[in-house]
This record gives sequence, C-alpha cells and structure tokens, in this order.
Amino acid sequence: MKESDYYNEKFWFEQVHLHGDVENYSESYYACKIYEDLIFKLTDIPKCGFILLMGTNNCVGFDMLCEFFGRDRCVGFDIANPKNHDRVRIKNALDLSTKDNFDLAFVHNDIGSFPITPIAKWAAQDWAAKNVVPGGYFLGRNNFNVAKYPLEQHLDRLGFTNTHLLGLQGFIDCSRLNNEVVEGHMISKRNRPLFK
Repeated sequence: MKESDYYNEKFWFEQVHLHGDVENYSESYYACKIYEDLIFKLTDIPKCGFILLMGTNNCVGFDMLCEFFGRDRCVGFDIANPKNHDRVRIKNALDLSTKDNFDLAFVHNDIGSFPITPIAKWAAQDWAAKNVVPGGYFLGRNNFNVAKYPLEQHLDRLGFTNTHLLGLQGFIDCSRLNNEVVEGHMISKRNRPLFK
C-alpha cells in the first residue's frame, strides 16, 4: 500500500488494532504517561503560545492537555474529529503551510507513524517546529525512528536542544514506559528563534 492509502478515518479511528502497541489511545497510551510524568512537571513552558497535539485520535490525551493547560489554550489537529471536540481542527499534515502558522509553546507530533506514514509525520514535524516560540518545547521521536529521518539534526538546525528520554532516567519516572518508547523519544527545547 502507498502512504496515502492510510490517510483515512477508518484506519485511524476504527482499525486501531492495526497500529501496534497504542493501548487503543486510552489513558494507558504511552503519550498520556509522558504528559503526566514529564510535560506536566515542566515549570518553564512559555506563557505565550498555544499547546498543540498533532494527532488527537479520540481526544483522551488531548483532554488531559486541555485540563492541565486550559481548554482555550489548546489546539488539536487530526484527519477527522469523531468526538466533535471544539478545539480539534481537521487537518491533513501534508496541507499545512505558512497560512496555518501560529505560536506554539508546546507541541507533540503524534500524527501517524514513521512505519506507515513517514511523509505526513515529517511534514507535521517540519511545520510545527518552525512555529515553536523561543523557550518552547517539542515532544516527538528521535533519530531511532523506523524511517531513519534525521529529526535530531533537523531540530538542532532550527535552534532546539534535544534531550532523549533515555537521558532523563533518574530525573523523571520512566518506569511506566516500555524501553522502545524511552529509547525512541526526545523532548526538545527551542533556545533561539528561527532565522528566516
């Protein structure tokens, strides 16, 4: 199958069993654990800028972000919005352009997956990273992604400092995450503005 065959609501919202170990995107999904054990403990997320989850699915993790940061500050993107969540925008990552730009204090790129939709995941990564304000954070995959995209170098060029979750063991509780999640994710902080 070609990547575009996966850009449909049925696959992402009805055939969740095909996505691998995602815990049906419930409270047990690894992203929800990272929010609780890391993101909600960061004390220096900028006060200006939105909180963006790219890939909201059924909004379990997104609602956690809304509750913690305030509903009006949070925005979600996905290819569908079956929950009719008022803060979720229906967006295909491949259609994102400078017309969609807005300031981000925190973003998590959870669009698709590198094994089956690497082009969309990269498009989301590139667009979102360019919209993070200085001091803002980006949660996503690192260079251990299946598609072998140079995500660390990409964010470094855009003024971020990358920290693998593996390097945070001892500072945060990673015991609720499996080894693959810990090894494959990083939190990146923008230290300088994007030079245009």
